[in-house]
Amino acid sequence: MRSNEQTHDFLDDGYALARGYAPSLRLDLQHRLLQQLLGYTLHPNITSKLPLSPKPKVADVGTGTAQWLIDLGHELLTAELDGFDISNHQFPDKAWLGSQISLTELDITQPIPHNLEGIDDVVHVQLFLCVVTKDNLTAILADLYKLLKPGGFLQWVEYDPTSFRVVSPDPALKQTANEQHVQIIRGPQGVATTWPSELPSHLASLGFEEVVANAYPLPPELYAPFMQCHLCAAEEVSFTAMKNDSQQAQGPSFRKLLGEVYKECQMGVTMAESPLVVIGRKAQVQHG
Repeated sequence: MRSNEQTHDFLDDGYALARGYAPSLRLDLQHRLLQQLLGYTLHPNITSKLPLSPKPKVADVGTGTAQWLIDLGHELLTAELDGFDISNHQFPDKAWLGSQISLTELDITQPIPHNLEGIDDVVHVQLFLCVVTKDNLTAILADLYKLLKPGGFLQWVEYDPTSFRVVSPDPALKQTANEQHVQIIRGPQGVATTWPSELPSHLASLGFEEVVANAYPLPPELYAPFMQCHLCAAEEVSFTAMKNDSQQAQGPSFRKLLGEVYKECQMGVTMAESPLVVIGRKAQVQHG
C-alpha cells in the first residue's frame, strides 16, 4: 500500500503529480530516457553560440530532482547553474551537489522577482504538460523571456500529445485499454492538447528569434520504458487529482484501466510518440 506522502503530495500548489521517492525515480528515468533519445543536454544550436567567458549562467525552471542541471554541470564546468521549482521536496541535498549548482523555490506561474530578470544565457524547461494550460502559457513564456539576457536562449523539451498513438506488433492483439488510455492522456475529452506543437508560433509572437522545433520519434526499443513512465505518472494523478472515496470513484476506476493497459503492454501493445524540443533566442538588441 502506498503511503500518503507518496500519493497525495502538495496538490495545493496545483501540481497533479506526486513528489515522493517513487515519483522522483520516475522523474529521473524520464530525464535519462529523454537524454538517450535526444543525444544532447543543450541543443547544438545553443552550444555553438553559448558564450563561455565570462561564466555562462543557466536556469532550469521546474528543475525537480535537478538531474538536467547535474548533467549540464559535467559539460559546462565553469557555468553558474540555477534550478528553480515551486517545491523543494525533490531537490537533492546541497551537500551532494557541485558548488556551481544552486536550487531555489520559485513559482513560474507568478510574476518573477525583478532581481532575476535579464541574467541568464540559457533557460531550460522540461515536461510542463501538467503545469501549462492555454490560459497561462503566454504569461509563463513572457516570464521565461524576462529571465534571459539579450541574446540568451530558451530550450523547451516537451511531450507532444498530438503524436500519441497506439502501436501493436500484431493487429489481432487486443488494444482497447491502450486506445482508451491514449484518448484520456491526449487531453480533455480525448481532444489532443495542442500547445506543445504550437510552441514555435507562441515563441515567435513574443519576440523570440531563431526559433527551431525538432520532433524526435521514439525508436521501438524505447516504446516500453516511455510507456512505463506514462503509466507511473498516470497512477500518481489518479491519487492526487481524482476522487478516491469509493471503489467506484474516478481514481480506482482509472487505476483499473491502467492495469488493463499494462496487461496489453505485456503482449506488445504500447504507445508511440514524438517528443519535441523547441528553442528560441531573445533579441540581442532590445527595441522600445
